[in-house]
Amino acid sequence: MRVLVLIFIILFGKHTSAVANVGVLAACTNVTCSSQSSSSSVLTQFANQCAIESKALKCDELALENSAHVGLIRKCGVSELCAQAEENTATEEIKSCLRGYTNSLIDTGVALKDMVVGLGNQIDAAWENIKTNEKLRSEFVSQCNQSLACKKDLVKDDPRYASMSDEELGRISATALFVQVQDRKAYLQSMHRSVPNSKPPEMHPKDNELTESQKAKLADLSAIIKAKLKKEYQKFNCYTSKAQAEMACYAVGQVIDPTLLAGAAFKGARAVKALSKMEALDAEAVKVSALAGRTEFIKKYVDYNPTTVAQNEKFIALAEKGKDANAYFVNIENSQMKYLNDNLKDKNLVTSLTNYHKDLVLKRMEELQKEFPDLKISEYSDFKSLRFAFEGKVPKDLEKRLATVFKESNDEFSKYMKDNNLLRSSDKPQDYFKAGFGKTADEAGIAARYARKTEPGELVSYSDSKLKSDLNAKVQAVEQDRVSLQQQLRQTKLVEGDTFKPEVFDIVRKNMGDSATIKSALSNRYKLATLSDKTVEDLQRYVKTSDEFSPGLMIAKRENANLNDAAQGGFTMDFVGLGASNMKGTADALAKSKDLDTALSEARKAEKAVTHDVNTQKQFFTKVVTESVEPGKIKSVCSGDDCVAIATKPLNEQEKVKVLSRVADSKYASKMRFAFVNDGVKSAETRSSLSTHGESIEKLLRKNLGSVMDPNKLEGVTFGIDMRTDTLNQGSVKLLMGQSPDLYLTKLEQKRIKEVFQQSVAEFNKTAYKKGPAARYEASP
Repeated sequence: MRVLVLIFIILFGKHTSAVANVGVLAACTNVTCSSQSSSSSVLTQFANQCAIESKALKCDELALENSAHVGLIRKCGVSELCAQAEENTATEEIKSCLRGYTNSLIDTGVALKDMVVGLGNQIDAAWENIKTNEKLRSEFVSQCNQSLACKKDLVKDDPRYASMSDEELGRISATALFVQVQDRKAYLQSMHRSVPNSKPPEMHPKDNELTESQKAKLADLSAIIKAKLKKEYQKFNCYTSKAQAEMACYAVGQVIDPTLLAGAAFKGARAVKALSKMEALDAEAVKVSALAGRTEFIKKYVDYNPTTVAQNEKFIALAEKGKDANAYFVNIENSQMKYLNDNLKDKNLVTSLTNYHKDLVLKRMEELQKEFPDLKISEYSDFKSLRFAFEGKVPKDLEKRLATVFKESNDEFSKYMKDNNLLRSSDKPQDYFKAGFGKTADEAGIAARYARKTEPGELVSYSDSKLKSDLNAKVQAVEQDRVSLQQQLRQTKLVEGDTFKPEVFDIVRKNMGDSATIKSALSNRYKLATLSDKTVEDLQRYVKTSDEFSPGLMIAKRENANLNDAAQGGFTMDFVGLGASNMKGTADALAKSKDLDTALSEARKAEKAVTHDVNTQKQFFTKVVTESVEPGKIKSVCSGDDCVAIATKPLNEQEKVKVLSRVADSKYASKMRFAFVNDGVKSAETRSSLSTHGESIEKLLRKNLGSVMDPNKLEGVTFGIDMRTDTLNQGSVKLLMGQSPDLYLTKLEQKRIKEVFQQSVAEFNKTAYKKGPAARYEASP
């Protein structure tokens, strides 16, 4: 029979410290759970304390709110406390823990039979990560002080403790051991170069038997997470000990970095009861996070689309009326999308975090609609932005209310990104989204762009006097720079019409702030004998200022172009220079404008012309893909500025080159970049990252070739980066090429392209954003 001290320690812990004195504990050790136990004043005291805590935490409401929690909530009667103590053997607790951990892995899509490493190795990996987790440092050290196995694991690689007895080791605090071991590790790392980790051994489906060491680690992991959850989320204390064990270990399995995992733990409560997913989650868990880790986050939000094609079409029709719409508009955009795509190297993650921000805004907008039922709200959504139009009975303080909606959404977004470690510590998610308000869609758009200079979470109005003054002054400044640059460059091939060639805008935009690179690239491309530093500085200012007036694109039908379903392989196509074409269109519009209102109107006309050209390119891409392989072998999908092709059967190299050659034999030869992903890549996230890496390598290749080859020849070449690996950040990468039939490349030029490709792969390996091992791609001959 279990003694009552176990009830006290397990069920109450620190929460009953007022009763936890030595005299009471000594008395409790001699009290057993029997029919006579109910008369014990000590037992009654514990039961009363349990009832008080349960009432304060509103534990009864958990079962009412979610039927999956029935039977998991602890009961406070004396006989029930005894029964729970009897059930809570060490064996039962480890069984519950293992069940929660296994369910967690299955829920995240990792079937045991498909794991690269066994269950035990998964536990070892989680343990190594939690040892260095700063947010769980105090919980780790506290638990390690109570666990000899933990202390042994800490010093297992330190020869200074090899001959120490268990008794001697037990007397040393975990804090001291941790500091000494970390100091030694840091010293060794400074003395030796790191050695790449070998590929983990393949496991057998039955490789799930845990060693005693792994069982101890899992028990300690559970205790650490329980301590954190009890401290951060008090309702966790409402559950029985077995439920807590399963929930905590479920949380351990959700992510390798188990920090603030209320969402995962409460989701584990459903696994305890039903062993399957349920729709409803505990409200407190949802508030913190119903997802754990990047994979789950992407899975939930990558395909999220809050508006229908009909809604988008309706909004666009209203927006095209301009001021005749007699409405108010709000534009909320991810102002850092290009930066995030280039630096995070994960388009699915960027899409997902953008969509998550939309979800936060829309929930608050629904509340606004409930408060003002006669307010007519039209919605529009695309990859980068979320827009609204307001008609009908508009509240007088609409702008103020919308400012509150945006700020609260921004604050919640930033907190979620940081709390769940979805971004790098150096990132500033509070700065990503900007919002503008105006009487036309373009007014709201330019205000959102102007908001990039304001504090995070601030809604900027087009009617703001400072905005109008600043932007009108910029229109005049842009015109002055244009006239001056036309005079400076009138004898060169950079000039086209009233402004400059799209490639000029592209070179300056991509190398903004790097005057030396801009000067070199322009001089090489246009065979310039001289190009003054002042001209380069003027060009940068002109391009940057002109771009601030670029209108936002609006596309009714949103296609999510990704490789999620490309188990047999496929490829991505990214439009080259699309941004440059848009920038030239805006610059041409500004050349015709004398004030801000006219500039916005002319820029919108230019945008429509560019959009028409992009749609033509998409149709061409679809035609090429369809005609280059056997019927039914591949299907294509295009989004706003990129396309994907998904294979139903693996593509061979000949088919890939045929696609590139067809594109090269067209006016779009240098306007499309390709990245191929082979069959056999099981993870959709890995496929996405591999294709993004391929596109990044192609960008570097074109950039680096720009300074060593004739630009006119490069315009007749289409490059495809073939990612010949199923493992992210390592493996073979091959350059595939298609070239115009009229183009002749000398042997020296062909050799130069191969050399620069190798350099570009090496450059990518050094600069690629990563979490974990560095990129080690190898350029294939």
